[in-house]
Amino acid sequence: MKKIWQKTEWSEINKIIEEYTVWNDYILDMELIPYDILGSQAHVKMLHKIWVLQSEEKETLLEWLDKIVKLHNNWEFIIEKHQEDGHTAIETYLTQNFWEVGKKIHTGRSRNDQILITTRLFTLDKLDEILTELDSLVLAFEKKIKSIWDILMPGYTHTQRAMPTTIWTWLGSFKESLSDNKILIEAAKKVNNQNPLGSVAGFWEDVFWLDRDFVSAELWIEKTQKNPMYCAYSRGKFENIVLQSLSQVMLDLWKLANDMVYFSSREFDFLTLPDDFKTGSSVMPQKKNWDIMELVRWNSNLFQSYEFAIKEVFKNLLSGYNRDYQLTKEPYLKWVKLTLDTIKVCNVTVQNLWVKEDSLKNACTQELYATQEAYELVKQGKTFRDAYIEIWKKYM
Repeated sequence: MKKIWQKTEWSEINKIIEEYTVWNDYILDMELIPYDILGSQAHVKMLHKIWVLQSEEKETLLEWLDKIVKLHNNWEFIIEKHQEDGHTAIETYLTQNFWEVGKKIHTGRSRNDQILITTRLFTLDKLDEILTELDSLVLAFEKKIKSIWDILMPGYTHTQRAMPTTIWTWLGSFKESLSDNKILIEAAKKVNNQNPLGSVAGFWEDVFWLDRDFVSAELWIEKTQKNPMYCAYSRGKFENIVLQSLSQVMLDLWKLANDMVYFSSREFDFLTLPDDFKTGSSVMPQKKNWDIMELVRWNSNLFQSYEFAIKEVFKNLLSGYNRDYQLTKEPYLKWVKLTLDTIKVCNVTVQNLWVKEDSLKNACTQELYATQEAYELVKQGKTFRDAYIEIWKKYM
């Protein structure tokens, strides 16, 4: 089947080249179809506004774009590999059903700005989900803290017992940090809340004078991204900004998971989870493993490498569109969704966390109070350094 960019029926692309350039883009785009349709519907309305489409043509296209969403939701709209991507699949479907009308929908846009607006809409949707799940996780911390407010535990420096603290102080540190991360995510959301559609291939369109602000309003996007070359350049850059904000969440959850792995070990024995949260060993019948937190820990590490990979794709490219940008899609979609899933996993883990109060009490041995003892001597008139030496001799 002829691709939308092929000029004649008999010209064909080398199959090895096609396999390599398309790769798995057509599979990834299955998730983006609803967002691609939203952008297309706004574009159709704008084309009608500037008299490129007649009223009947507009209504026909909008109706069948809605139908594509329904087909997609029922797994009845499939992107074929020869179509390369979701944009082509949508246009091909419309052209096959409404020949001349379908051929008009691509007026005033390119697949370059189509994937830009599609990714922006996906991003705005997923960031809203992530912010909602973060609120839920913070609430889970708050509820858990209230239930174990005054339980003491050892605090650690240099991985050694240092001074007494409380479970609520430990859990509260993650709660407050995750709350701060929301500020970064809101900032990333604001950057992404810009409409690039109508920038076409990254250069001005000066024939139809597309009403790009109309499209922004239709999509409830705050700002129209004006400079067309910046629209092209922002692919990869905006994704990286999002991942930078999400990396702070993943960093916090890495720290939480790492603490839980250690504190649940027999050597600490501070925490436990219900048995249905744990896995076992195929050879050691006594084992109850916190695999889920180990995977959270590793995925958080891996996240940083994918953030770096996206930056590496776009940083050395000449201004304007480059095919390399395609390689930002898979890691971006994967790690935005993984962040969402990781937050959900940590949420249910915190909700079901059991604290072993007796183990924590036994771990709060007397030497943890050495600094307080030194301060008591200072209150009695000794200098801090003399008190420090006296208590050192007591515990040496």
